[in-house]
Amino acid sequence: MMKKIFIYIVLFSLIISGCKKAVEPESGKQQKTVILNGQVLELTTNAPIPNAVVRVLGITPALIAYTDSVGKYQFNFEVDVETELQIVAFKEGYDPDTSRVLAVPGRTIDVPTLMLKRVTSEVPTSGEAASIVLVSQTSKSIGVKGSGSVETAQLVFEVQDSSGKPVDLAHSVEVNFRIGSGPGGGEFVYPPKARTDGKGRVSVNVVSGTKAGVVQIVAESFVGTKTVRSLPVVIVIHGGLPDSAHFSIAPEKLNFPGYNIFGLTNKITAYVGDKYGNPVKPGTAVYFTTTGGIIEGSVLTDDKGQGSVNLISAEPRPVHPVLGPGYAVITATTADENQNTIKAETIVLFSGIPQISVEPATFDIPNLGSQVFNYIVSDQNGNPLAGGTTISVSIDGKDIRALGDLNITLPDTRDRSWTRFSFAIQDTTADTTRRPILVRISTSGPNGSATVNISGIAR
Repeated sequence: MMKKIFIYIVLFSLIISGCKKAVEPESGKQQKTVILNGQVLELTTNAPIPNAVVRVLGITPALIAYTDSVGKYQFNFEVDVETELQIVAFKEGYDPDTSRVLAVPGRTIDVPTLMLKRVTSEVPTSGEAASIVLVSQTSKSIGVKGSGSVETAQLVFEVQDSSGKPVDLAHSVEVNFRIGSGPGGGEFVYPPKARTDGKGRVSVNVVSGTKAGVVQIVAESFVGTKTVRSLPVVIVIHGGLPDSAHFSIAPEKLNFPGYNIFGLTNKITAYVGDKYGNPVKPGTAVYFTTTGGIIEGSVLTDDKGQGSVNLISAEPRPVHPVLGPGYAVITATTADENQNTIKAETIVLFSGIPQISVEPATFDIPNLGSQVFNYIVSDQNGNPLAGGTTISVSIDGKDIRALGDLNITLPDTRDRSWTRFSFAIQDTTADTTRRPILVRISTSGPNGSATVNISGIAR
């Protein structure tokens, strides 16, 4: 009896164990990574499409990526069973494309290339021509004929309807080109007229002549009974290369007090023209040298053909082979159209310390008589003092009158004649009493000051 009970218990345990296995779910399968590689191209050209949106549908959540600069993309995700996926690519301006793949756990899958077709938008029709506008120009300045610079500029105009749309071929118009104003050196436009294309655009070339200046180009078209005209387009025609007959330099001051005072500056300006008498093209280089002091070495001309440097008073103190101490030669050089060196020169006076001398140094004026005095005001080299220097003669005494160079202001000059002056003193009374007379000659200005006193009598 006990043996039967034991057998029943064993059988029951086996039944219970089998039931548990039947109801227990299978353990979860291991998930593995799937890699999707693909590329998005343009249908007609096979060109890569960057920044296209690519979506993976069929898994949760859906995946999104963007193509790189060569149209490629990649997805990495986990699945535990084979899964059919839908890959969709799209971008604004293109029709989307779709491909299907089977994602197998642990595999790298190459997705068939997605080809996007560009959407052809309908070109809107335009109205009649209502305005002409400039859309581009190759240059705002050109050089005169034979200058070595670019002599032609291209202008592109667009003819638009009243809503601002470019006119289409159905409303194409003929545009005439003309020069509104110019320097009159033979500049011209080519072609003189042209018809607008499918984008409403038309171009013209502006060719320079032999004169520098400003030229204005006008585009106009006759539409029915009205004239459609652009605003004038300005192009600057610059001059050519330097010409020796049109090359000169000049100092700001002919005479500056730099013989004894160092560090003073005097501006030297070069004036450079081409063979037609126009200012040379901007940026023409001019080089400078000096026989006295130091000078800035070079300058580039502006749109007026001018360029300035500073002459600085310093050693060496100049000595001219003819004019003597104090006179410096400033030389400017540049190159002409034949690559020959041309030069221009000017002379600048470095004036020094003021000195005064007078003759006679003593005097005795007879009754009702007169005495003439000659005096010299110069620097230590006998050269005139700088412009703005004042010279005055004062006379103390009774019954006398003074005439001549009594109050003088010197101009800016290198001329030594501006160092010699004179005056006269007259006795104005018949009284024979001896009267003392004091004469003072003084000067003051950029070079400094000096004074000389002389004395005498009148009878």
